[in-house]
Amino acid sequence: MARVPSVRRPRSFFDVFTITAVSITVVALVLTIWRGSFIRLEMGVFAVIVFGWVVWAVDRILQESVEQSKRAQKRNSR
Repeated sequence: MARVPSVRRPRSFFDVFTITAVSITVVALVLTIWRGSFIRLEMGVFAVIVFGWVVWAVDRILQESVEQSKRAQKRNSR
């Protein structure tokens, strides 16, 4: 059974990819329906926020991976 992607605690590429794909779809849909400079500005700000979240999520996933690797090395060295 598939799990729902997590925004608060991303654990894998699946989370990052799914949230990014949904965000791009939302931006495209909003820009298709509504036109105007204010909406474009809002979608630009939203895209910057999503980009920041992606950077944070990838960094968090990599940090957790490093920590797991260190714990595994400690267990194996005993």
